[in-house]
Amino acid sequence: MNILMLCALDVWSLAEGMGAPTLDRTLHAYAQRGHRVFVVSPSVGANRFAPGGRAPQGEGRPDIAGVSFHTFDLPTLGALPLGLPGLVAKADQKLRFALLFPVLAARQAERILLSHTIDLLYAYEVHGALAARLLRRRYRLPTVARFQGTVMHPTLSSRRAHYRKYEEVLALRTPADLYIMTDDGTRGDEVLARLNPASKGRVRFWRNGLDLDRLEPSSAAKRAAARRTLGLPGGAFVMMTASRLAQWKRVDRAVRALPHLLPRVPQALLLVLGDGEERANLESLARELGVAGAVRFEGAVAQRDVVGYMRAADLFLALADLSNVGNPLLEAMGCGMAIVSLDSGDTADLVRDGETGRLLAAGDEPALVEAIAGLAGDPELRRRLGRAAGRYAKAHFWSWEERLGAEIEEVERLVGGA
Repeated sequence: MNILMLCALDVWSLAEGMGAPTLDRTLHAYAQRGHRVFVVSPSVGANRFAPGGRAPQGEGRPDIAGVSFHTFDLPTLGALPLGLPGLVAKADQKLRFALLFPVLAARQAERILLSHTIDLLYAYEVHGALAARLLRRRYRLPTVARFQGTVMHPTLSSRRAHYRKYEEVLALRTPADLYIMTDDGTRGDEVLARLNPASKGRVRFWRNGLDLDRLEPSSAAKRAAARRTLGLPGGAFVMMTASRLAQWKRVDRAVRALPHLLPRVPQALLLVLGDGEERANLESLARELGVAGAVRFEGAVAQRDVVGYMRAADLFLALADLSNVGNPLLEAMGCGMAIVSLDSGDTADLVRDGETGRLLAAGDEPALVEAIAGLAGDPELRRRLGRAAGRYAKAHFWSWEERLGAEIEEVERLVGGA
């Protein structure tokens, strides 16, 4: 099967092996199944982050047998020898990917369609779906629309918000034969049902997979060894977050809790894994609050190394606005960690207060401090919550092989029946 994938994202958003693993896993899975994938993408993806405010540079595409990358340059005002104000830079990014990328990607895709027999059009995420809309006007290929969750659920009843997020709305309404929506707590199944009634019966609403063979509860010996490796004080109460440092991830909530927590838990130490647009603001906030000595910004961490931090830490914090059911939280559960999270999106499906973690109302900062302090002083409660989280993960979570195997079987049936 020859697959033409339209994707505005880099395979890895930070550096190779760093950031969300989903696209990399997907490409490897299709290739290992014997399929050929032609990926049409820009030289610098919409998810690319460059530390220190530098202009993002394109990634070195991973070398995957059976996968070829067909990239093109996407003009940007950022290439001018002038500093762009923040709002102008954001407008430039939005217009380039919402308007220019679909047109240029469709043109690039047509060159491939004219030189190869393509069996499937695979639209990856919002901007890939916008490009697919243009192609489907001329080419009636079986089509998959793949979304890694959605930001639309809080705005479903707001027509004004639909105009502001027109590219998301248009992408979710893209005609397709199969819709794959990640169950990441953002209620994408409800969003598709509302915005695209024609998707009924064609939606597969699945969580991402995990490297389950690497996830296991940490023994005292493994925790001590992991702390030595990371240079962490043996007696510290170690909390961690792991995410792209974007505003909606709300890592600032963990930093803001520290001035209230440290008088009660003097040995508290917060590890912030990840990088992104908010890092400088978070570092500044820690200094302003006088807690910089209790926060370590670890920057981008390779996927294979994140589990080492989970072995070393006592508590995992997931405090985002939209949803907390991303892969880092799933991995923390798989590692049998005690978790404190907020009741946003469908987080309550996994983190059940007092059972598989502590689940708090969003915006209740005193409750956050109380929950962390209570767990710091009760190792047995942490162990009990962590064991329950680990049992839930073992019973309910897929490996990457299971998750992508299910997808590929659906796609092969679709193409075979076309």
